[in-house]
Amino acid sequence: MEGYLNKKGVLTWKKRWFVLSSNKIAYFSKEGDTNTRGELALEESSKVSSINSRPNSFQVITGNRALVVSADTEEKKLEWVGAIKKILSDMKQRVYSVQGRTIRVFQAAGAEFHLDSKYSMIKPIGHGAYGVVISAMNEETGEKVAIKKITDAFNDLVDAKRIAREIRLLRQFSHENIIGLKDLLVPPSAEKFEDVYIISDLMVTDLHRVIYHQPLTDEHIQYITYQMLCGLKYIHSASVLHRDLKPSNILLNASCDVKLCDFGLSRAVDPEEEPGDLTEYIVTRWYRAPEIILAAQCYTKAIDVWAVGCILGEMLGRKPLFPGKDYLEQLRLICRFIGNPCEEDLDFVHKPRAKQFMLSLPVVPPVNLQEHFSSCTDLNLDALDLLQKMLVLNPKNRITVDDALQHPYMIPVHDPALEIVADSTVTWEDLEQVELLKVNMQKKILEEIVYFHPEAHLLLETFPA
Repeated sequence: MEGYLNKKGVLTWKKRWFVLSSNKIAYFSKEGDTNTRGELALEESSKVSSINSRPNSFQVITGNRALVVSADTEEKKLEWVGAIKKILSDMKQRVYSVQGRTIRVFQAAGAEFHLDSKYSMIKPIGHGAYGVVISAMNEETGEKVAIKKITDAFNDLVDAKRIAREIRLLRQFSHENIIGLKDLLVPPSAEKFEDVYIISDLMVTDLHRVIYHQPLTDEHIQYITYQMLCGLKYIHSASVLHRDLKPSNILLNASCDVKLCDFGLSRAVDPEEEPGDLTEYIVTRWYRAPEIILAAQCYTKAIDVWAVGCILGEMLGRKPLFPGKDYLEQLRLICRFIGNPCEEDLDFVHKPRAKQFMLSLPVVPPVNLQEHFSSCTDLNLDALDLLQKMLVLNPKNRITVDDALQHPYMIPVHDPALEIVADSTVTWEDLEQVELLKVNMQKKILEEIVYFHPEAHLLLETFPA
């Protein structure tokens, strides 16, 4: 359906050309235009209703967005409202069966979800390059969960391997401070296995949003830091490095409970061997440990401790500690904060040019932490001491996770139930060694699905050996 409607703006109503499709309402300056002025996605939870602000007006609401329009006549208004309601009704009623399972189909944030009938959508909660995330209700258990749909998951095989790696890790992890993997949905067939659905714990927000939109007391910062360290103790005991800790990968609920997420860049490390040959480009630059920038390929669990230090400093100061625009500026910012290294501090750097660069930087003393964080209203000196021990240039001298958990700043929130270790190291040699082919990535993820749905082994048998 399409036609002219009057759209309510900030100050005035303007006539626009509207086009209604199966999953959105788009509007243009005039008929025939190809560039949209805006659009509103239609989802199962969308609502349409009449309003009294102008004759023949109505509104369509999706999530926290509303589109307010008016028609020239009552008849035209009823026609539009009826068409939109029919689309919303069709979304709720689209079901089909496959392999004995009933599947419900609905729209969310522009993506089409095909879910087992036991899941009903609550609302969309996020979207980006990684996919679309919704909150949903498991009607069999009454539990609220998060469902991430990764569309065309195998188009980029490097990304597909990251997805497989994260699923493998989360299936084997079991800790209160690590996001829990609840379910993986069975694809309709081997031939149609293109999208991946990951069902996990539902959390309210992430630490990035909290830092910049909500007040944080010292008790909040203390408890959040402690839980991050507990999560790290657990994954490190499984010989896994997270490698991408940052505020947006720290999820929280209303009780300030923390769960680490996004393990797509994680790697295994052999506790009996020297640090392995690992890629340099990991961790968002602002949270990247200096040994990654300087030594590039040899590093240890200390990189995750550095990232926690950066996050602790960001919570204290309400801004990133080291917002470098490139790796050279990153190193300069680090040295301005912790002071210049001496040659002994750089014994972990094996590239002569890198060492020469560090030694050539202008000599500056470490910042006075009390002055630097003077805007923090309830500054805890123990927090500054822990921060200083985490942000040590040489990873050999940086505080360990175990020692950080015993630091005076952590003692008030100490909970033995959280300071546990994994039962075993993660097994994923097969995943790391398999040839990077689409069929191999599909099989590896399907193998994980079988743990939740044993009947899916029949799909596995249809793949070539």
